[in-house]
Amino acid sequence: MKPTISPLASLLAGFLLAGRAGAADKTCAIAACHETLVQGKSVHAAAESCDGCHESVATPHPQKGKKTFKLAAQQPDLCITCHEAFGKKPFVHAPVKDGTCTTCHDPHASKEPKLLSSPLKDLCGACHADHVEFKVPHGPVAAGDCTVCHTPHEAEVKGLLLKKGDQLCFGCHLDVQEGLKKKHVHAAVESGCTSCHNPHGSANPKLLAEAGAALCYQCHSDIAEKVQKGTVAHAPVNSPKGCASCHSPHATDQAKLLLSPEKELCLACHKTIVTKAMTVLHGPIDKGQCTPCHDPHGSQNARLLIKGFSPEPYVAYTDKEYELCFTCHKRDLLQYPDTSFATKFRDGERNLHSLHVNNKQKGRSCRLCHAIHGGGNAALIAEKVTFGQWSLPLKFVKSENAGPSKASLSRANGGSCSPGCHKPYSYDRKGAGKKPEPPKPAVKGK
Repeated sequence: MKPTISPLASLLAGFLLAGRAGAADKTCAIAACHETLVQGKSVHAAAESCDGCHESVATPHPQKGKKTFKLAAQQPDLCITCHEAFGKKPFVHAPVKDGTCTTCHDPHASKEPKLLSSPLKDLCGACHADHVEFKVPHGPVAAGDCTVCHTPHEAEVKGLLLKKGDQLCFGCHLDVQEGLKKKHVHAAVESGCTSCHNPHGSANPKLLAEAGAALCYQCHSDIAEKVQKGTVAHAPVNSPKGCASCHSPHATDQAKLLLSPEKELCLACHKTIVTKAMTVLHGPIDKGQCTPCHDPHGSQNARLLIKGFSPEPYVAYTDKEYELCFTCHKRDLLQYPDTSFATKFRDGERNLHSLHVNNKQKGRSCRLCHAIHGGGNAALIAEKVTFGQWSLPLKFVKSENAGPSKASLSRANGGSCSPGCHKPYSYDRKGAGKKPEPPKPAVKGK
């Protein structure tokens, strides 16, 4: 009977007959030994000939408990016989610095590109676990493309980044780069994108380091104090979108990084404050401003007013009342019972502002005569004002031939009103006003 020759015996015979290490490339990858060693999508070119990296130290091969081959040289010297040596740049990846190329690469073959020992995200995550798992991951991190931003071997930039600072980010975020050409740029952007964003991932939308306004408060502590300690906070500030509801986080052509001109921005939400019927606007609004009266973040006063203003129709006047109005207007207009200069609302020299306000029992509030934001009459004299549940008509009439402007009212020298609170009265700055004569009865036939 003919004896059976095992595959191992055949291998040993091959080595003995060959008498050299060079025979390994013909026999190493057989079923009995290293069958899968050079199988994969990526095969190391050097592995096509085993004796390019390995050399025999004893025969026959294999021998139980004894190594009969060794590397021709150790890492990284072996690798740099073919590959360019690393370590010339300021920042070197730790495995490269340690000379352990096989920490990341399989020396024979791999299912992954570049002979990586595992998928790129898993490979990087093995050492950098805190950089790969996030609720909101950066796109390249989610896709496992770490080398979109980092070089795996060495770099001129800290963090093994491919480019310095924001130039790396602008490689993808071209819209942000273009936006930075605008007139006003957020100071935080000038400090770098990572001032606000985590480049790998975050628990917050947009890769923000903190949620909502909390991120902005890290720099804008004065705004934080105003919002958190105020009795009233502007609703958008505490919304999920936070400060970005009104401000651009990067750049804009508007002052204060506003998304649009101030008046336009405010009226986008407060649609009924200014209407098309208003031919006369309060001075700040006419200039496109709301913040001379309202704080856009938070306040100790109702309606986010920057100063106190009583909501009551009747207020006993003091020198501290109506702080809001007198941030712009002079108190002279109501402090003198008689004047020829302090106010144009007078009958001769009798100061009608003083008459209405300086009443201990029923000092009239500014809001009982004036439309706060805008109206159809000069000096913002209202058509109607809120008085409890009643919309009280003022029935103000300018002197004859007066136009709608403040200047024309001045030329008219006065006017008259007959609100629900008293019968008609007129006033004239050049002389005491007269009570209107009752209408003449109609003549029959005319």
